[in-house]
Amino acid sequence: MKNLTTRSFVVLALVAAMGIGIPSIAYASSTTTTTAAPSASFITAQKALEVQLANRATQLGHLVADVTAATSLSASASSTLQARLLTEESSINSLIAKVPTDTTKAELNADRAAMLKDNRVYAVMSPQVFEMIEASVVASQVTTMQGNESTLQSETASIVGLPGYKNALSHYNNYVARLSNWSTRIVSVEGAVLAQTPQGYPGNTKIFVAQNQRILDANIALAYAAYDASIIGLATGGYTGS
Repeated sequence: MKNLTTRSFVVLALVAAMGIGIPSIAYASSTTTTTAAPSASFITAQKALEVQLANRATQLGHLVADVTAATSLSASASSTLQARLLTEESSINSLIAKVPTDTTKAELNADRAAMLKDNRVYAVMSPQVFEMIEASVVASQVTTMQGNESTLQSETASIVGLPGYKNALSHYNNYVARLSNWSTRIVSVEGAVLAQTPQGYPGNTKIFVAQNQRILDANIALAYAAYDASIIGLATGGYTGS
């Protein structure tokens, strides 16, 4: 400071008065960026969706196994069902991989919508597989039982003039009529059920309900036909049916 002149002090005073900064040593500053943790409600929704997707993946696996094991299904019906199930498996598995990486509720909502609207695992595919298998079993039983008609006809004819003949003939006619009716109706049931797609929900719910009732009716008719056959067998063995 001893070397500073009066003039120097005046300059410094002017600099300070004018607000001109005097250079100083620069210090490096560090900026820390933090990411907000997801909310508890988001995590809960995310985990719930993951469970729902896992359950659907399991259900699809069961449905694929059911179709594969259903020997009564026609080759075309089996192929159609398996193709649909594999498509849904691929969609659900892609969502299973994506949902854990979602970071916003909008993403979760979009994935949930895709799970439901694009993949109607419970509302469409499950009843479709169940009813197609059940209908195919009915169709197979009808074909088998129709193969017994000639034998039952011969047995009935063998007791013409005997007390049990009229009763046996009545049951034989009922037997033939029941099977003839369901040999065509069950084909319509299969066609109606197989025509349903996930995009048809919820309108196709009533179709599944109606066709399920027809399958039940068909099974009742087959039970009656089996009863008709047993009466014919009893009549030819001396049972009069009275």
